[in-house]
Amino acid sequence: MTEAEFVKFLQDTFPFRYGKGIGDDTSVVKIGDTSQLVTTDILIENVHFRLEDFTLEELALKSLAVNLSDIAAMGGIPRYFYVGLGFPRKMGKKKLAAFFCGLEKGCRQWQVELAGGDYSSSPMIFISIVVVGEARNPIYRDNAQTNDLVGITGFTGESAIGLKMLLAGEVKTGYFIEKHKHVTPEIEKGQVLSRYVNAMIDLSDGLLIDLNRVLTASQKGARLAYEKIPVNPQIKDICFQNGWDEYEAVLAGGEDYVLLFTISEQKEMKLRNENPGLEYYIIGEINDQKGSLVVEDRGRPIRIAHLGYDHFEV
Repeated sequence: MTEAEFVKFLQDTFPFRYGKGIGDDTSVVKIGDTSQLVTTDILIENVHFRLEDFTLEELALKSLAVNLSDIAAMGGIPRYFYVGLGFPRKMGKKKLAAFFCGLEKGCRQWQVELAGGDYSSSPMIFISIVVVGEARNPIYRDNAQTNDLVGITGFTGESAIGLKMLLAGEVKTGYFIEKHKHVTPEIEKGQVLSRYVNAMIDLSDGLLIDLNRVLTASQKGARLAYEKIPVNPQIKDICFQNGWDEYEAVLAGGEDYVLLFTISEQKEMKLRNENPGLEYYIIGEINDQKGSLVVEDRGRPIRIAHLGYDHFEV
């Protein structure tokens, strides 16, 4: 069973009567003139992170930021959050305090408040955060339209290269490693884009697998031009030097947490004219070939081993 198949099973088994339930970046419940957004993510030691790579403050900040990114993908504003924390007793009070110091820093940085949660001793660190936010016009994954342009708000592949460097054990600091360790949720960009775009998602598991989630939900296809994807020029050299696959890092690396969206040509022109300082890149277009996802590098088809990270992949 793949992750997509598991999500489909949950959708079929647990219909949600109050709004949008399982299958998007957040759940959505209409309340008066606005919509309540609720999202949750789990980070588990030795699955999502190695403790040797992070300080406790960095870990707390990242665990909050990846959840806030889901709110950004809906065009929403985060308001408050809950934290469930499993923490080894042997690590002591100082390290526990360092974790919550990181959360407090995130509260100030992203203007959110801790509303409660739960704590337990645990053989390893287990973090579950639930963020509650709101949006007047939430943007879903399932509204991509034929002939929409595909846009992205930033570079991909940098976090994947940073992780590869950490796993290689050669270095512990540097630009790419910092990109892997420190996530910046694009909350303001998401709110601006929500006034123009048809569909949106944040890139957590990889450009292709997350775009494919939009295509599946919208019953569309897409064609991407690799040369239009923003790629740090250092990645090519680093991949060549280490024998790593550049295409795999950029297209399937994951944990970029930039926003990917689809938008009509007319709305894209309006977006560009009304927001001249907004950084984004047009990298492809949507078509009506359901289930088709083609990537070309200057007209040459690209094939990689997998689309991105799948939690059910063995």
